[in-house]
Amino acid sequence: MSLKTSLKDGPLIYEIVPPRRDTSRFNTELRGVENVLTDRRIDAINIPELMTRRKDGDGVRYSPTTIPPEEYALLIRDHKEPIVDIIAPRLGREQLLARTRKILGDYGIRNLVIVGKERHEDPLSGPSVLEALSLINAERAEDLALGGICIFGREVAASADYGVHSRLTEARRVWAKAGAGCDFVTSQICFDAEPALRFLAAYGRLCEKTGAEPLTVFVSLATVPSASIMALIESLDVAIPPKVKKRILSADRMGQESLKVAGEIFQRIVSESERRRDGVPLGLQVEQVGINSGELSLELLDGVYRTLR
Repeated sequence: MSLKTSLKDGPLIYEIVPPRRDTSRFNTELRGVENVLTDRRIDAINIPELMTRRKDGDGVRYSPTTIPPEEYALLIRDHKEPIVDIIAPRLGREQLLARTRKILGDYGIRNLVIVGKERHEDPLSGPSVLEALSLINAERAEDLALGGICIFGREVAASADYGVHSRLTEARRVWAKAGAGCDFVTSQICFDAEPALRFLAAYGRLCEKTGAEPLTVFVSLATVPSASIMALIESLDVAIPPKVKKRILSADRMGQESLKVAGEIFQRIVSESERRRDGVPLGLQVEQVGINSGELSLELLDGVYRTLR
């Protein structure tokens, strides 16, 4: 079954960071995810495109940190369906289309996530997320699943891309992405149920008001086995409430405490959204943060799987 056909059935995806551009450890890292690749509960593997952001005079340069996600996808596709992430604004329009055609045609990969700038103010000349979604959607195959990113608590100054002239809520942003051909969104790692529940309620109401079919929202969870992983997650601008941070850091076994936190958050999001009948299909994304977090991430999957299905 393709990811596209399973989006309404509580799908589960697992995010794995591809090896760094120094590929001397490549085979070791691939062997380290064998348990993930053979786990039948996982519908697809999400492969992010990671960049190093540097100031370059008056501009900004995004340099790849890892090998291209589509190259890693070629190695895992015989085991699990891959999802390739692309940071669209750093590529020119024709460059984006050429890369997309190669991924879909030569590589035969059917799932893409279109990602925007790291920072809104970065002066990148490539297409916006909405433009990129529309471009790819115009020549997409029937079974292609197009995705985007969702940050539940985000509300920013509006931009012309979204046709809004004041404040732009995340619900309106995701609604616009769906209109441009997006089938699903994956959230930022979630450490608080409240922003997720507010988003789901607002997005559900917006879809009902406009007669739009809600796309699938993947709630992302991750474990925190150490203080260094906590710092890494925070460096990615992930919001962690002070009480949750203190609870995890003060625990004798941080990893196990973070498992409990993630389980409680996901259970609340699913049960409350169902009780309110928000009408938004939910999926789960488990993110493996850190090379040595694989076993703990699969333990997280074990703990929340029944809540999802």
